[in-house]
Amino acid sequence: MNIRWTVILAIITLVLLGWFYSLNQTDSELAELIKQEESPEYVGNKMNTVIYSPTGAKQYVALSDKVEYYEYDGHTDFYIPIVYLFDIQNEKTQQTESWKLSADKATLTKDNMLYLDGNVLGESLLPQSKLQRFETESAVVNLTTQDISSDKQVKINGLNFTSTGLKLTGNLQQQVATLKEQVKTHYEISKTNDETDETQNEQ
Repeated sequence: MNIRWTVILAIITLVLLGWFYSLNQTDSELAELIKQEESPEYVGNKMNTVIYSPTGAKQYVALSDKVEYYEYDGHTDFYIPIVYLFDIQNEKTQQTESWKLSADKATLTKDNMLYLDGNVLGESLLPQSKLQRFETESAVVNLTTQDISSDKQVKINGLNFTSTGLKLTGNLQQQVATLKEQVKTHYEISKTNDETDETQNEQ
């Protein structure tokens, strides 16, 4: 009699354990289906994004291997991005691409601030630009005003000069950049058509 009750109780225990296991599995599957608050609302690959100003002019074009949009705070992550900026002073005439920006990753906030991280490179697309190129590990660009700043070591190239420093502020539209802390500048001064002279200035 005791053996029979023991077997019945064991069977009941196994059934209950199986039932609880199936409930946990169902909860786990449901949790995977439910979107987490901080997960992206939208994911796209090989994206080409064009953003226009309120007047209908192009502000920038962003190409990216992968894009993730997060609705909870309105930011967008771009992976291996290339961003083309336009001349914001000539919105009423034919627009010209003025700068090409690239990095390992970029984050665009809803207030139009672009945070570039990893192998950041900016190249002017205007041949006569006073500021031709800059390189750093991170930078922040205001896409409305084209103001730029960086708290990392920066190297900039301009017409006939190269400078390095530990911090940068400037404006890409106005083609100006100011370096701060441990600034070193090399000037290339043309002597004749065939000769150049290099001078160095440290601050």
